[in-house]
Amino acid sequence: MASFLFQASLAVSGLVGSALGSALSIRGHDRPGHGNCPPFNNGTFEIHQWQLYPDMARFDFHTCLLYISSLFNGTLVTYDPYAATTISITSFPGISDVYDEHASGIHLSPTTGILSLVIDAQPAFLTGGANTSGDYWLIKYSTRSRRELWRANLTSATDAKWSGFQDVAVDRRGNSYVIGTYPSSILRVDASGHELFPWVPPATPNTTVHGYTGVASLPDRDLLLVVDSNNVPEELSEGDSLLWRFDMRDAVGRPERIRVLPEGTKLGVPDAIHLPERYGGRVMLLSLNYVGVTVLRSRDGWRTAEFRGIWRSDFPAFFQRIIPSTVQIGEKLFAVGQRFPGEIVAGTKGGNQSDFPFFDITAEVESLLA
Repeated sequence: MASFLFQASLAVSGLVGSALGSALSIRGHDRPGHGNCPPFNNGTFEIHQWQLYPDMARFDFHTCLLYISSLFNGTLVTYDPYAATTISITSFPGISDVYDEHASGIHLSPTTGILSLVIDAQPAFLTGGANTSGDYWLIKYSTRSRRELWRANLTSATDAKWSGFQDVAVDRRGNSYVIGTYPSSILRVDASGHELFPWVPPATPNTTVHGYTGVASLPDRDLLLVVDSNNVPEELSEGDSLLWRFDMRDAVGRPERIRVLPEGTKLGVPDAIHLPERYGGRVMLLSLNYVGVTVLRSRDGWRTAEFRGIWRSDFPAFFQRIIPSTVQIGEKLFAVGQRFPGEIVAGTKGGNQSDFPFFDITAEVESLLA
């Protein structure tokens, strides 16, 4: 995610650590029945964690814990938002300690607690797709047993002929759909991690064409939703991105364009997209790195999308701070605040920042939907 963040940070490698607070309970605030979490009454808050650099976060509605991809460190951070405490930092051997490997897209299954994490390689994002070298991975991690289940090397399916994999969604059969950016592509990985298939192969051999950047799914409807930058990098605010829908039952991906209403609406250049749980898949939040968050709503199963407006933030600053993604915690909605690392701390992958804001946008989103 946030490809330009790599372009602004040419020297990023190392490791924060493999575990923190291992004596703390991982169960968090488990609740019987439907796993409802207690009300999360915080408004905007900060996570005080050195070199966190959050790219994406997902909330577990059973354990009430937050899982965060720590971009530059290539690690997975488990955080208790109720206690404002980092529970653990999970490193992945051969990945977290490799210079070019970074943690980006996350999908968390609400029923199994299996987390899917995309590990992307720096070269493509540094060069706008000109250099497609490096290993890309899909990692499956059990949040219940706190262990890596398996990993699949995505580069083995592409022979580095295309790349930029940065986000993932999962269907009800356990297949994962990993989107690539340089150029647009989707790899389907089966539930075992053994079979990797170019479900949507690149339409061009030109790897500098900037394509898919975000993905979300509605597994019960076999619906995959993808945002396409339409060859405009995420660091540019002005653009005319496209939205596509796919039927995950298809043997190969067949894109169907989602019409955005009113006609002529421009979506800019979103990074991640998110379907907040509180709206049952009818509302989409699109993160605009240097702008804020766009709100869309669909009343017809995402054949069309209604533009409702933009939550604008004064947090972003060019090559300093961005809004890469959004997350629902309890019943509240938050925009993730990411800082650029600046000068790299020797022997690590990141800078010296420790404070990363999560902006409460619940009231603003509700107002736009009214």
